[in-house]
Amino acid sequence: MSARAGDIAELRPRLGRLGSIAGSLHARVASWPPLYVLGGAVVAQWALVLAVARTVRHNGWVYYQGGDQLWYFTLARLVSHGQLWQTPVGYLWSFILAPFARLAGADLVSALPGIVLLDVLVLLPIALLAVYGIASRLGGRTFGYWTVLVWLVLPFVGVLYTNTGYHQRYTELLLPQAFGLTAMADFPTMVAVVVSIYFVTKTLLDRTPALTDAAAAGAAAGVAIAIKPSAALILAGPVIALVVARRARLLAVVAAAFALPVVTLAVWKARGLGNLPLLSSHGGAAPRGVAAIGPLYALNVHKYFGNLSRHQLALNIDLLREHFWSGHLAVWLLLAGLVAVGRRSLPIFALLAGVVLPLAVVKGAYPQASFEDGSLFRLLMPIYPFFVVGIAALPLLVPGAPSRLGSFRPVWRGPSPRARAGLVGAALLLAAIVPLAVTAAATTNGGAFRAANVVGTQMPIPVDAIGLHAQAQNGTVLLTWQRQRPLGGSVFYRVWRTRAPAGDGLTCTKGSGAASCTLDYGTEVGVTRDAARYDKPAPGTWVYRVGVAANWLDDPAYGDVYFTSKPVTVTVR
Repeated sequence: MSARAGDIAELRPRLGRLGSIAGSLHARVASWPPLYVLGGAVVAQWALVLAVARTVRHNGWVYYQGGDQLWYFTLARLVSHGQLWQTPVGYLWSFILAPFARLAGADLVSALPGIVLLDVLVLLPIALLAVYGIASRLGGRTFGYWTVLVWLVLPFVGVLYTNTGYHQRYTELLLPQAFGLTAMADFPTMVAVVVSIYFVTKTLLDRTPALTDAAAAGAAAGVAIAIKPSAALILAGPVIALVVARRARLLAVVAAAFALPVVTLAVWKARGLGNLPLLSSHGGAAPRGVAAIGPLYALNVHKYFGNLSRHQLALNIDLLREHFWSGHLAVWLLLAGLVAVGRRSLPIFALLAGVVLPLAVVKGAYPQASFEDGSLFRLLMPIYPFFVVGIAALPLLVPGAPSRLGSFRPVWRGPSPRARAGLVGAALLLAAIVPLAVTAAATTNGGAFRAANVVGTQMPIPVDAIGLHAQAQNGTVLLTWQRQRPLGGSVFYRVWRTRAPAGDGLTCTKGSGAASCTLDYGTEVGVTRDAARYDKPAPGTWVYRVGVAANWLDDPAYGDVYFTSKPVTVTVR
């Protein structure tokens, strides 16, 4: 016992010196001007993204996407011309993409440079600043700087954490999407979610919380759900935290600002699908007499939660262990990070736990989400910032560490309350009121611009977007079309042929929602990079189409068709 007491006595001076060094370092870091630190962090992140963009395989501006980008861009093209299609996805990302679609036409590859620059130059810095805002309010300026450093470094630590077999999927499938190098909706959803949680954090921790901050939190949450409706899973966090903090008035303001994008989303769904999926049975029309404020028993909750699988959740954790060396460590980091945050602030613990756990469990138990194809990472993207905050907070598990953190010091006074209210109003105007008006006025019966689902896929693409010419001579058909030179990367062409008695392969139906079409292209008779193709079909009358395709590998053996030509009919004798 005496020897142990002696060891402890010798250790105390060393710990004291370490504490003194840590305190001095903390004071020095806290004195760094936020403008310079955060500006440098933004520039550093741009440099890191550029390094990733140049390193991973890609085709110009075309990186691995996932497929859903065709939904959003095709809807963007149609709504930019006052038309509406089936609407199984949220509305806001398509409205944000509408100006790009108006300029680029049917060609998503040409629109990609502008979309990627919007993500990287505008949205990515907003996410970084929101992460700093959450962390600095939780633990002061030094903790905010530390969290920003973790935000910058952690994705690249993940490269080392993956095993050899998963390295390519992590770097080429996940990182481009996580940094906004695609036209997918997951990245902007993450940005909207972290902005919303920043304003909720502000309302929870400020001594005199402003109603405009609560309104901004609700508006940002509504934006997230308007982009991807599944982001509604994050709502448990703000509701629980504001209830625990007894901020009922602020919760009411959050709900009021949140309501307008939700109303627009409901109109978008109702006009496009002919029903509200939440109120419909098995995707059909809502029961007669059931309105949007119908009773709870009318809600089709089974559509969203009925197919979740505990087995799939356990399997995904096992796959996490298989591909990332230790699945239990990753789960521990998530839970321990939340506990560490709770040691500093119970309301923020309730907020982050309510955001992270529902989405992690539901998406992890979703049967179509897997680590094998990288889809689960994409679906979990809205909670990335809070995982980073939790990792940064792990040192707070050390006894006494939470009390050593500094208090929040504002970087600048910010706009006046009237200006803040104006900014929130402008955001709701652009994100909800304008889309509501456009959606209500859009035609659902087709129009000058056509789209169709290609047989074998569930993604709509523009059809009849470019001309096609055919000339038959001596049993040979020469097909020619205008060569496409998109700004974003290289494309190639798939040549299709079908018998004329079957029509042009385009079948359109009009139900209770917007008109929808399906394209049966018949037989693929060749793939080429040239703007011409010879074909020798059997005698008869044939209909040809050309599909313009691209992929991140620039490999004609793979890739989605982004749009098609007009049909051309030719008779071979």
